[in-house]
Amino acid sequence: METLDRQIIDWIVSRSENAALREQLRTARVMRRDYMRTGFFVYFELPDSTLPITNTARPLCPDISSPLLFDGAGTALFFRNGNVHYLEIYARGGFFPENIEDFQLLDPN
Repeated sequence: METLDRQIIDWIVSRSENAALREQLRTARVMRRDYMRTGFFVYFELPDSTLPITNTARPLCPDISSPLLFDGAGTALFFRNGNVHYLEIYARGGFFPENIEDFQLLDPN
């Protein structure tokens, strides 16, 4: 998992009160990571023994601040059948660099 992806997942886990979601995110492996020039779609694979989450209310996800991002960026976590499916990382100002190391994760506005 890329540093950015790992830090976003860790940020969500540290703020979630949903034990099943925290467990899914801790055991998720990146199956595919698609770069779209405006951000990323990071698709996850979970172990076969994973129990689905019964309450998949969208968790709190961080915003991203960086000198490389014109207007910052946001993140969102999506589910399929009670399981974490993918993480979207998106620029608000159009372009998101393929490699970003200088960034901060912030509480969403």
